[in-house]
Amino acid sequence: MRIGESSFFSSQYVSNATNSVSSSAETGFSAILDEEEKPTFTFGDEEALETRKNEYEASQKAEKSASHDDIISKFLEYSDMTLAEKIRATYLDDHNLTEEQLAAMPEDERKAIEDAIQEAIKQQLGVDQDTGSSEEAIAV
Repeated sequence: MRIGESSFFSSQYVSNATNSVSSSAETGFSAILDEEEKPTFTFGDEEALETRKNEYEASQKAEKSASHDDIISKFLEYSDMTLAEKIRATYLDDHNLTEEQLAAMPEDERKAIEDAIQEAIKQQLGVDQDTGSSEEAIAV
């Protein structure tokens, strides 16, 4: 049996196979062309995109406004502090502590930090450390 006599290699089978390959290639290529000709957004998509953009801008504006209000409230709170309170707040901030964390500490650790804060206040206010009335002069 020769190759040409086989039904697998018959001219009819080869012709059908060639047509199906070329038609699938044309379908794929024409599909790509059709996709390129279509607009990427329809009117409904543009509205949805615009709505999402507006929602995002509104949330950013609200976040910025809240941040701005928070900064103002912190400034007003800080400006109402006495000098000793400002020194205390600075000391705690420098040591990455909050008043809540300080209050939750064991008594001996908290006392040591409170003493260090008192010393910082005395030093920055220039209070003579030898006088006994210096603690009464400093209100924390």
